[in-house]
Amino acid sequence: MKPQKMGLLVASVIFMLVGLGHLSRFVRPFQVMIGSHSIGPMLSLAVAVVAIALSVWLGMLACACDKKEEAPAQPKA
Repeated sequence: MKPQKMGLLVASVIFMLVGLGHLSRFVRPFQVMIGSHSIGPMLSLAVAVVAIALSVWLGMLACACDKKEEAPAQPKA
């Protein structure tokens, strides 16, 4: 397996785990405090959508990195 494909797959899995973690916080809300500020579950939903979308995109790139684009045939003059 090419290093580029392996890197894309690893990043895809990491983003999916982060997205699922944030999605679980939206489904079963629990309080997250940063300093004196409370972070709402809607922020976790937004982060989950972005992380899962990045995961899918990176997975698609990993699947496409082995395919070679064929150049269109040159017309004969």
